[in-house]
Amino acid sequence: MMLVDTDADPGLWFHMPLRLGKSEFAEWLDLQLEATGLLHQRKLTWREKRQMKKFLEGSAAMLGHRVEADQAFLFGPMPPQAAPLVFFAKQFACDEEHSELHLSMLAEPDPGTAEASERVETTPFDSPHFGTGLRCLRSWTAPEGHLMLSVSYAWNDPSNNIDLLLKGHYDDPALLEASFDAIDDFARSVRLRKASEDQG
Repeated sequence: MMLVDTDADPGLWFHMPLRLGKSEFAEWLDLQLEATGLLHQRKLTWREKRQMKKFLEGSAAMLGHRVEADQAFLFGPMPPQAAPLVFFAKQFACDEEHSELHLSMLAEPDPGTAEASERVETTPFDSPHFGTGLRCLRSWTAPEGHLMLSVSYAWNDPSNNIDLLLKGHYDDPALLEASFDAIDDFARSVRLRKASEDQG
């Protein structure tokens, strides 16, 4: 089993557990709220704490069960009054023979489910750990009428027989776009290690 690890600043990117018990996840939430307050150098309001807890509980449930994500990461610098920005990582069996096509399928939305108003822009993306992969920006209008934006990264790692997908989406395109440099840096920092390897 390979684990996704990152060299990104641990004070800005937090590992988000997906399969903890209810009490353990509640403890993590309390620690996360404390870390967010320290990062923004102020005490979070009761409303901000409640909104963040509700969003993260829902995100963990959705990613763990519906998406079946392997791991997730939380970007701390988002304003506390806004929804947290969550990225998830998911591994697939490596398809060496059709690697480029396989990565496109991972990074881009299914054409059969795409909305008429959807815009997709896919470009090469270089990682020091995986070489050249794909970066896909997608925008669409949610059923509620607001604009959504997602960014996905996909790489082929034949040495570990893995194709890796890193993805996050957000309902405030301006906030997400303002964070693109930090998100790209995070994507470049992602690497794989065996679960048996020691931390550090």
